[in-house]
Amino acid sequence: MPKTSINTFVNKKNISSLDRGFNFGDGLFETILVQNNKPLYLKEHIERLHKGCCVLGLIKPSNKLIYKNIKLAIGNSNNCIVKIIFTRGSSSYGYKIDDNLTPNLYFFKHQIQISGEKFNTNQLGISTYILKANNDLSKIKHLNRIEQVMISKNLLKQSKYRDLIAVDANNNIIECISSNIFFVNFKKSTPIFYTPIIKDVGIEGILRSKIISFLKNKQYIIKIINIPLSKIDKFDACFTTNSIRGVTFISQIKKTKFFFDDFLYNVLKKYIYN
Repeated sequence: MPKTSINTFVNKKNISSLDRGFNFGDGLFETILVQNNKPLYLKEHIERLHKGCCVLGLIKPSNKLIYKNIKLAIGNSNNCIVKIIFTRGSSSYGYKIDDNLTPNLYFFKHQIQISGEKFNTNQLGISTYILKANNDLSKIKHLNRIEQVMISKNLLKQSKYRDLIAVDANNNIIECISSNIFFVNFKKSTPIFYTPIIKDVGIEGILRSKIISFLKNKQYIIKIINIPLSKIDKFDACFTTNSIRGVTFISQIKKTKFFFDDFLYNVLKKYIYN
């Protein structure tokens, strides 16, 4: 029978070279912002981690185990980041999975200084690396992030931009390197929000989901659709979302310029981290 125990490690400086997460990317991760000594959206992060466990066939670490160890990882820090990494365990050689593997659950704290401006503008370029469809692994935060690494490498050649938009094989916008993207149109002063469908490729970001729910609850129109790269000049405003950085207003994508104002700021200020 498979083991149900889990090895836990808090702020450990070294990991085993036999860990399957290190060797094969056989695992999951979540990156969590801590403000005022409290992890933000921890419930949602755990839910996504558990969803990933179902996809990869890993036992689910209990909420109690995660809460206990993330508290230990945070310690007395007010503002920091905690990264959770959950792997299938360690094995000596090869891809074969043995029933007696014990999963490894890591918690790493990273100190940060959280700061921001009212209008944190940003310019985006377009990645030449095309995201590949993989319906089985889309949406979850698995450890195989080589595509994001390739896009980041692409960013080195486009250094005037802070981030790049990634598209799929149909040239539809999917996301940025580590954030989701929204567009806004104003029809007779009424904003209509748009964000790309996340189906066969891409990550359903925690903050993306929170903002979609928030906009719906506030009776704003939000459309989750395919957004061709060729149509970005049809939008008036743009912003990206990331659970660590919050909302970032975009001033320009390549040659297409966007505006932002107090109205959008006030609508989204709950998610603009200072």
